[in-house]
Amino acid sequence: MGDVLNRAKREGVQHVVVTGTNIRESLLAIGLAAEHATYLSATVGVHPHDADDVKPEWLDSLEGLTSSPHVVAVGEMGLDFYRNYSGRDAQRQVFEAQLDLAARVELPVFVHDRDTDGEVLAVLRRYAPTKCVVHCFTGNSDELDGFIEEDFYIGVTGWICDERRGEELRRIVDRIPIDRLLVETDAPYLLPPTMTKLIDTRRNEPAYLKFVTAELARCRRCPESVIRRASVENACRLFDIEVPV
Repeated sequence: MGDVLNRAKREGVQHVVVTGTNIRESLLAIGLAAEHATYLSATVGVHPHDADDVKPEWLDSLEGLTSSPHVVAVGEMGLDFYRNYSGRDAQRQVFEAQLDLAARVELPVFVHDRDTDGEVLAVLRRYAPTKCVVHCFTGNSDELDGFIEEDFYIGVTGWICDERRGEELRRIVDRIPIDRLLVETDAPYLLPPTMTKLIDTRRNEPAYLKFVTAELARCRRCPESVIRRASVENACRLFDIEVPV
């Protein structure tokens, strides 16, 4: 972990939010954030892939974790009808329970949405979270418009660098308001394809955000510095964190 953080710092990454995807992983995320308190924060949540595996007391356990000073959001939560690793009814129940929790503890929500044909947007409209980021956006034009209409933040990852899968995202990414744009890794997944010839690994990490930033700048026809500055400012506003000037 030390090497990963050192490489991130060398590349100018100013802060990292470590994502929790189930109770165990959320505990680990908090532990890492506590160990590197000035550089890491954590989210706590249950990913839709893990919805079938929650224990009866899962929500009480999750609520307890939200009291940590290192926790800045509830999630990763949401729906995934592409993989369907958990049943759809279980996904819906776990998603909505976490939205209720986030409202009670007054934390932003960190949302996963894949191939749900607008269902995640419909659920979010019912619950109307005060702060929400649609993490790793891979949807279509209509879905993007809906999230923007709700004033949600939009996270963009190495997906935009994929020549085939990222084609539609590259066409529409300039419609994201600059004050709602976040640059993300989804590490250790979604290594930007634009760099696969440069390194001998498939493992993504924060140091490689520069490749996402570069592609975003190209698609939005602006300097990379504009993307970097906006992403930092937006993340600080969304998660209520401070980074050294």
